[in-house]
Amino acid sequence: MNEDEVSSEGFHMPAEWENHEGTWLQWPHDGMFRGYQMKLESIWLTMVDILHKYERVHIIVSDERHRDHVVHQLKYFNIGLETINLYIIPTNGEWARDNGPIFIVSKDGDLAITNWMFNGWGNRFEYRLDNQVPAIIGDMLSIPVLNPLLTLEGGAVEVNGNGTFMATRTSIINPNRNPGKSQEEIEAIIKTYLGVKHFIWLSGMAGQECEKLGGVTDTHIDGVARFTGVSTVLYNWTDDKLDPRYSLLLKHYRELQEATTESGKPLTLVPLPIPKDGVYRINPAYWRTTTLTIASYCNFLVANGFVLVPVYGNVNDDLAKGIIAEQFPGREVVGIEAVSLVENGGMIHCVTQQQPFSTRS
Repeated sequence: MNEDEVSSEGFHMPAEWENHEGTWLQWPHDGMFRGYQMKLESIWLTMVDILHKYERVHIIVSDERHRDHVVHQLKYFNIGLETINLYIIPTNGEWARDNGPIFIVSKDGDLAITNWMFNGWGNRFEYRLDNQVPAIIGDMLSIPVLNPLLTLEGGAVEVNGNGTFMATRTSIINPNRNPGKSQEEIEAIIKTYLGVKHFIWLSGMAGQECEKLGGVTDTHIDGVARFTGVSTVLYNWTDDKLDPRYSLLLKHYRELQEATTESGKPLTLVPLPIPKDGVYRINPAYWRTTTLTIASYCNFLVANGFVLVPVYGNVNDDLAKGIIAEQFPGREVVGIEAVSLVENGGMIHCVTQQQPFSTRS
């Protein structure tokens, strides 16, 4: 399938709240960092236990031994396997949102995979195995795979399903991702493959400044602002002007105030508190120091029947869940403990990737 066929068939990326066929996960393992699997596995088991009751769960494991272990754990915790599929695909890590397939659907209900180039968040980490995952999935499931010539992570992508794309400049229009490409060239590629026509660009923050605030993604949009409807956006906020993130959040808020949807309609903006006083991790090199993490409630997953929200044992957990629940009536909002996950650089949305329902899937 080529670019002309993508356009003529009316392919687009659905909004996350539209019906899912399933959700993809890459099970944690110790391939990149020792102790990951033991540290993180309970989070994956909790997510699977919730998700598999309402949609399929597609689990990527690294080898046969890893698969047998995951099956044992699912059975031990009484999680039925009827709606769970396991696939052996070697990976570098667990961040399925960023290196996994971004699915698109045609006007006739056909499914395709967009296989964007992945370079380990600007060559920060090893990525060669992760970069192969979408193509392997497409081959396994006999789904057409498209290969845009653009480096793009799934966490950098936010759509309203109606033609508007929202992202931060620093996570895409960045020499460590797409050297030599202008904003216009990048937008043209995204328009073609995700079926969007309008862009909202927030400033974001890159390099060392981003890392000071606990991030290595150059500020992914899924930890900053999220669509909850065609024209409604939840955005990170704090009233504490002494918070080290305040100036960035204020800049994003002002940019959102100026933004519109594809129809020219102003956005309805709903503030979502960040964890009060922040969530910190112990610096592994210097045990007496701590580093601010990117902890955010924006990094939720909208699934069939549920919204999975990262929580941190913070005073703002319940407030944030209540605000999100107001945006998704009819869905149960479930908090997933994410402290150990955010210590490693991500949250719930970062490790999940939805596969939209297709009439021909």
